Amino acid sequence: MATRGAGQSGFFLPLSFGVGLVLLLSSLSLQTAALHGHRQLAGQWRQRQASDALASAAQQVAAQLHGPYRCLLPIPSSQWPPAGCGAGASLAGLREGEVGSSRYKLVEWLPAAGPPAEAVMAPEARLRLELRGEETGSRAQALFGLRLDPERPERLLTVRRMGR
Repeated sequence: MATRGAGQSGFFLPLSFGVGLVLLLSSLSLQTAALHGHRQLAGQWRQRQASDALASAAQQVAAQLHGPYRCLLPIPSSQWPPAGCGAGASLAGLREGEVGSSRYKLVEWLPAAGPPAEAVMAPEARLRLELRGEETGSRAQALFGLRLDPERPERLLTVRRMGR
């Protein structure tokens, strides 16, 4: 009968611990990668939601500027009268509002500069909005261009996002 040497005893136990440790570390690495990917997707989703909310807010403000606040169209927001468009009218409904679960604030309104140099393009006003997320406390800003009909400036043609 052959007997084992003293150096070979207990060879499989450390090997199985080593293999188990490698498997544990690789599964933790995979889990970390999956969680990181999930977090990135969630962040992208929040950014898209904020972008959609800002676009909706721009549409709301544009509708108000072409409705009850039409008298403010040619005036920059820094020069708006405190009374708005008449006695008893308040600018609070125009300066701040709600879209979904977020609140927006009108940061700046700059009317169109006048007739464009090219007859093809209609004058474009600028609207800057800030969105405040209620759940997260985050803030996002966006600049929108509002293209007005050159023949009937009270008529809105398009609202497009221009940047941050």
